[in-house]
Amino acid sequence: MASNVTSVSRAYSSPRIELSLARRASDWTGFIVFGAIGVWTLRRLPGVGVFLLPTLAHELFMAGAFLIRDREKAATRHAPAQVAAYGGTFLVFGFFHAARIFWPELLATGSGPLVATLGGFLWLAGSLLAPWSLWTLRHAFSLEAQARRMVRSGPYRHVRHPIYLGYILQYGGLLLLYPSNVFAVVLVVWFGLTLIRMRYEEQTLAKAFPEYEVYRCATGALFPFKIGKAFVRSGNGKVATV
Repeated sequence: MASNVTSVSRAYSSPRIELSLARRASDWTGFIVFGAIGVWTLRRLPGVGVFLLPTLAHELFMAGAFLIRDREKAATRHAPAQVAAYGGTFLVFGFFHAARIFWPELLATGSGPLVATLGGFLWLAGSLLAPWSLWTLRHAFSLEAQARRMVRSGPYRHVRHPIYLGYILQYGGLLLLYPSNVFAVVLVVWFGLTLIRMRYEEQTLAKAFPEYEVYRCATGALFPFKIGKAFVRSGNGKVATV
Protein backbone atom coordinates (compact mmCIF):
# COMPACT_ATOMS: atom_id res chain seq x y z
CA MET A 1 0.00 0.00 0.00
CA ALA A 2 2.82 2.38 0.91
CA SER A 3 4.55 1.66 -2.39
CA ASN A 4 1.35 2.46 -4.29
CA VAL A 5 1.01 5.77 -2.47
CA THR A 6 4.64 6.57 -3.23
CA SER A 7 4.25 5.76 -6.91
CA VAL A 8 1.11 7.88 -7.18
CA SER A 9 2.86 10.75 -5.41
CA ARG A 10 5.81 10.49 -7.78
CA ALA A 11 3.53 10.36 -10.82
CA TYR A 12 1.68 13.44 -9.60
CA SER A 13 4.77 15.45 -8.68
CA SER A 14 6.80 14.59 -11.77
CA PRO A 15 4.87 16.88 -14.17
CA ARG A 16 5.04 19.68 -11.61
CA ILE A 17 8.80 19.22 -11.25
CA GLU A 18 9.23 19.19 -15.03
CA LEU A 19 7.16 22.37 -15.36
CA SER A 20 9.20 24.05 -12.62
CA LEU A 21 12.46 23.09 -14.34
CA ALA A 22 11.15 24.38 -17.66
CA ARG A 23 10.28 27.70 -16.06
CA ARG A 24 13.70 28.02 -14.46
CA ALA A 25 15.34 27.17 -17.79
CA SER A 26 13.27 29.93 -19.42
CA ASP A 27 14.34 32.37 -16.71
CA TRP A 28 18.02 31.54 -17.17
CA THR A 29 17.63 31.81 -20.95
CA GLY A 30 16.18 35.31 -20.57
CA PHE A 31 19.00 36.27 -18.20
CA ILE A 32 21.70 35.09 -20.62
CA VAL A 33 20.08 36.59 -23.73
CA PHE A 34 19.54 40.04 -22.23
CA GLY A 35 22.98 40.10 -20.67
CA ALA A 36 24.56 39.21 -24.00
CA ILE A 37 22.51 41.84 -25.85
CA GLY A 38 23.58 44.53 -23.43
CA VAL A 39 27.29 43.76 -23.65
CA TRP A 40 27.25 43.21 -27.43
CA THR A 41 25.39 46.44 -28.14
CA LEU A 42 27.76 48.52 -26.04
CA ARG A 43 30.79 47.05 -27.81
CA ARG A 44 29.34 47.36 -31.32
CA LEU A 45 27.96 50.90 -30.93
CA PRO A 46 30.61 52.84 -29.00
CA GLY A 47 29.21 56.22 -30.10
CA VAL A 48 25.46 55.93 -29.73
CA GLY A 49 26.13 53.25 -27.12
CA VAL A 50 27.00 56.02 -24.66
CA PHE A 51 23.48 57.37 -24.98
CA LEU A 52 22.06 53.87 -24.82
CA LEU A 53 24.11 53.00 -21.72
CA PRO A 54 21.28 53.60 -19.21
CA THR A 55 18.96 51.61 -21.46
CA LEU A 56 21.55 48.84 -21.64
CA ALA A 57 21.91 48.91 -17.87
CA HIS A 58 18.14 48.65 -17.76
CA GLU A 59 18.30 45.61 -20.06
CA LEU A 60 20.89 43.99 -17.79
CA PHE A 61 18.64 44.73 -14.83
CA MET A 62 15.84 43.06 -16.76
CA ALA A 63 18.10 40.05 -17.18
CA GLY A 64 18.48 39.81 -13.41
CA ALA A 65 14.72 40.18 -12.92
CA PHE A 66 14.22 36.88 -14.75
CA LEU A 67 15.87 35.12 -11.81
CA ILE A 68 13.91 36.72 -8.95
CA ARG A 69 10.42 37.14 -10.38
CA ASP A 70 7.31 35.44 -9.00
CA ARG A 71 5.59 32.55 -10.72
CA GLU A 72 2.96 33.55 -13.24
CA LYS A 73 -0.73 33.48 -12.32
CA ALA A 74 -2.07 34.11 -15.82
CA ALA A 75 -0.58 34.51 -19.30
CA THR A 76 -1.51 35.32 -22.90
CA ARG A 77 0.58 33.31 -25.34
CA HIS A 78 -0.94 33.63 -28.81
CA ALA A 79 1.02 34.95 -31.78
CA PRO A 80 -0.19 38.61 -31.90
CA ALA A 81 0.65 39.13 -28.21
CA GLN A 82 4.09 37.57 -28.64
CA VAL A 83 4.85 39.60 -31.80
CA ALA A 84 3.93 42.80 -29.94
CA ALA A 85 6.04 41.79 -26.91
CA TYR A 86 9.21 40.76 -28.71
CA GLY A 87 8.88 43.32 -31.50
CA GLY A 88 8.45 46.09 -28.95
CA THR A 89 11.45 44.81 -27.01
CA PHE A 90 13.96 44.39 -29.82
CA LEU A 91 12.87 46.68 -32.69
CA VAL A 92 14.80 49.82 -31.74
CA PHE A 93 17.96 47.92 -30.84
CA GLY A 94 17.68 46.05 -34.13
CA PHE A 95 17.38 49.34 -35.98
CA PHE A 96 20.56 50.74 -34.43
CA HIS A 97 22.49 47.58 -35.26
CA ALA A 98 21.22 47.63 -38.87
CA ALA A 99 22.00 51.34 -39.17
CA ARG A 100 25.57 50.74 -38.05
CA ILE A 101 26.06 48.25 -40.90
CA PHE A 102 23.92 49.64 -43.73
CA TRP A 103 23.22 53.33 -42.95
CA PRO A 104 25.99 54.69 -40.72
CA GLU A 105 25.02 58.24 -41.72
CA LEU A 106 21.83 57.80 -39.67
CA LEU A 107 23.95 57.69 -36.52
CA ALA A 108 25.56 61.07 -37.17
CA THR A 109 24.25 63.88 -34.99
CA GLY A 110 22.51 66.57 -37.03
CA SER A 111 20.64 68.67 -34.47
CA GLY A 112 21.17 72.26 -33.45
CA PRO A 113 22.29 73.03 -29.90
CA LEU A 114 18.80 73.79 -28.56
CA VAL A 115 17.22 70.67 -30.06
CA ALA A 116 20.16 68.55 -28.93
CA THR A 117 19.83 69.94 -25.39
CA LEU A 118 16.11 69.13 -25.33
CA GLY A 119 16.87 65.65 -26.65
CA GLY A 120 19.45 65.17 -23.92
CA PHE A 121 16.99 66.16 -21.20
CA LEU A 122 14.31 63.82 -22.56
CA TRP A 123 16.82 61.00 -22.75
CA LEU A 124 18.00 61.65 -19.20
CA ALA A 125 14.43 61.74 -17.83
CA GLY A 126 13.60 58.43 -19.48
CA SER A 127 16.90 56.95 -18.34
CA LEU A 128 15.99 57.71 -14.73
CA LEU A 129 12.34 56.67 -14.96
CA ALA A 130 12.78 53.29 -16.67
CA PRO A 131 15.20 51.68 -14.13
CA TRP A 132 13.16 53.00 -11.20
CA SER A 133 10.04 51.49 -12.70
CA LEU A 134 11.75 48.18 -13.36
CA TRP A 135 13.07 48.03 -9.80
CA THR A 136 9.52 48.50 -8.54
CA LEU A 137 8.26 45.80 -10.92
CA ARG A 138 11.17 43.39 -10.42
CA HIS A 139 9.15 40.53 -8.88
CA ALA A 140 6.37 40.84 -11.47
CA PHE A 141 8.54 41.40 -14.55
CA SER A 142 7.96 39.58 -17.83
CA LEU A 143 8.41 40.23 -21.54
CA GLU A 144 5.22 38.51 -22.63
CA ALA A 145 1.77 39.33 -21.29
CA GLN A 146 1.92 37.53 -17.93
CA ALA A 147 0.43 38.35 -14.52
CA ARG A 148 2.61 37.66 -11.49
CA ARG A 149 1.93 40.34 -8.89
CA MET A 150 -0.23 43.46 -8.62
CA VAL A 151 2.10 46.46 -8.39
CA ARG A 152 0.76 49.89 -7.39
CA SER A 153 3.74 51.47 -5.62
CA GLY A 154 6.48 53.81 -6.81
CA PRO A 155 5.84 55.20 -10.29
CA TYR A 156 2.93 52.75 -10.67
CA ARG A 157 0.97 54.94 -8.26
CA HIS A 158 0.83 57.57 -11.00
CA VAL A 159 0.82 55.68 -14.33
CA ARG A 160 0.09 52.10 -15.30
CA HIS A 161 3.02 51.72 -17.71
CA PRO A 162 5.94 53.85 -16.46
CA ILE A 163 8.56 51.64 -18.14
CA TYR A 164 7.07 52.36 -21.56
CA LEU A 165 6.86 56.05 -20.68
CA GLY A 166 10.57 55.89 -19.87
CA TYR A 167 11.23 54.34 -23.27
CA ILE A 168 9.16 57.03 -25.00
CA LEU A 169 11.24 59.73 -23.36
CA GLN A 170 14.52 57.96 -24.14
CA TYR A 171 13.73 57.19 -27.76
CA GLY A 172 12.20 60.62 -28.33
CA GLY A 173 15.38 62.17 -27.02
CA LEU A 174 17.48 59.97 -29.31
CA LEU A 175 15.34 61.01 -32.28
CA LEU A 176 16.13 64.66 -31.53
CA LEU A 177 19.82 63.80 -31.23
CA TYR A 178 19.89 61.55 -34.32
CA PRO A 179 17.09 62.94 -36.50
CA SER A 180 16.09 60.90 -39.54
CA ASN A 181 12.87 59.92 -41.29
CA VAL A 182 13.82 56.25 -41.08
CA PHE A 183 14.28 56.37 -37.31
CA ALA A 184 10.99 58.27 -36.99
CA VAL A 185 9.15 55.52 -38.89
CA VAL A 186 10.80 52.88 -36.71
CA LEU A 187 9.57 54.68 -33.60
CA VAL A 188 6.03 54.94 -34.98
CA VAL A 189 6.01 51.18 -35.55
CA TRP A 190 7.50 50.59 -32.10
CA PHE A 191 4.84 52.77 -30.48
CA GLY A 192 2.07 50.87 -32.28
CA LEU A 193 3.49 47.56 -31.04
CA THR A 194 3.75 49.00 -27.54
CA LEU A 195 0.08 50.04 -27.53
CA ILE A 196 -0.92 46.51 -28.59
CA ARG A 197 1.41 45.09 -25.94
CA MET A 198 -0.17 47.26 -23.27
CA ARG A 199 -3.65 46.04 -24.20
CA TYR A 200 -2.70 42.37 -23.91
CA GLU A 201 -0.87 42.97 -20.63
CA GLU A 202 -3.86 44.70 -19.11
CA GLN A 203 -6.25 41.98 -20.25
CA THR A 204 -4.00 39.38 -18.62
CA LEU A 205 -3.69 41.34 -15.38
CA ALA A 206 -7.47 41.79 -15.21
CA LYS A 207 -7.93 38.01 -15.47
CA ALA A 208 -5.60 37.35 -12.54
CA PHE A 209 -6.50 40.32 -10.36
CA PRO A 210 -10.13 41.52 -10.36
CA GLU A 211 -9.06 44.69 -8.53
CA TYR A 212 -6.95 45.69 -11.53
CA GLU A 213 -10.02 47.15 -13.24
CA VAL A 214 -10.44 49.71 -10.47
CA TYR A 215 -6.74 50.59 -10.71
CA ARG A 216 -6.96 50.84 -14.51
CA CYS A 217 -9.92 53.20 -14.37
CA ALA A 218 -8.34 55.41 -11.70
CA THR A 219 -4.79 55.64 -13.15
CA GLY A 220 -3.57 56.97 -16.48
CA ALA A 221 -1.82 54.58 -18.87
CA LEU A 222 1.19 56.73 -19.79
CA PHE A 223 0.45 60.07 -18.12
CA PRO A 224 -0.51 60.79 -14.49
CA PHE A 225 -4.00 62.04 -15.22
CA LYS A 226 -7.34 60.76 -16.47
CA ILE A 227 -9.72 62.62 -18.77
CA GLY A 228 -13.26 62.54 -17.41
CA LYS A 229 -14.72 60.05 -14.96
CA ALA A 230 -14.47 56.29 -15.23
CA PHE A 231 -17.24 53.93 -14.20
CA VAL A 232 -16.49 50.62 -12.52
CA ARG A 233 -19.03 47.88 -11.89
CA SER A 234 -18.41 46.10 -8.59
CA GLY A 235 -19.10 42.46 -7.82
CA ASN A 236 -22.54 43.22 -6.36
CA GLY A 237 -23.64 44.92 -9.58
CA LYS A 238 -23.41 48.52 -8.32
CA VAL A 239 -21.74 51.13 -10.47
CA ALA A 240 -19.31 53.61 -8.93
CA THR A 241 -17.31 56.50 -10.37
CA VAL A 242 -13.56 56.82 -9.82
